[in-house]
Amino acid sequence: MSQLKTIKFKGKDYAEVHTRVNYFRSSEQYKDWGEECEIVERADDWSWVLMKSIIRYPDERIASTGHAFEEKDASHINARNHVENCETSALGRALGKLGIGSDGSIATYEEVQNAIANESNDKAKAETKQEEVKEEKKQTPDEYILETDNWEKVLRYMATNKDKMSLAEMIKEFEDKKYGKLQKKTHDKLKKAYDKK
Repeated sequence: MSQLKTIKFKGKDYAEVHTRVNYFRSSEQYKDWGEECEIVERADDWSWVLMKSIIRYPDERIASTGHAFEEKDASHINARNHVENCETSALGRALGKLGIGSDGSIATYEEVQNAIANESNDKAKAETKQEEVKEEKKQTPDEYILETDNWEKVLRYMATNKDKMSLAEMIKEFEDKKYGKLQKKTHDKLKKAYDKK
């Protein structure tokens, strides 16, 4: 590995892309070499992009390549610069494959930071989804007890407690302890069941 300034992160040394690029452009070893970057594929609305960076020998043969994929909504930074970030990552990976700023790892500091940001973003999205699911479960439809096998439990409860409780007391018990506020048509069905028992 070329001796470049690195940043220690999670126990490993990572070279930033600008450090790799500066070394590539200023080193006598890479004089007359070239680099280019191209969009391989992208979404019609530019919400994601896949790029390829190519490092060429002076005779135009390919010395190394690097690819990167970025989504616009993957992180706060990507919201405005996902195309630029993608180009930077692809170039950093191509230079890393040449051995510039890599010590067994091709990833750049920026890529690692971006991966961590994406992981945090994914975790936050998952937690939000879990909260939404919990909230949906809390907002169970008012017909819940009639549309599931719990209706049989309700009927058994009513039969067992008819002599001890009025219908109003039973409905209050269902609403307070089990199902939440019941609609009028549910009340009507419970009344029919109560009257039959």
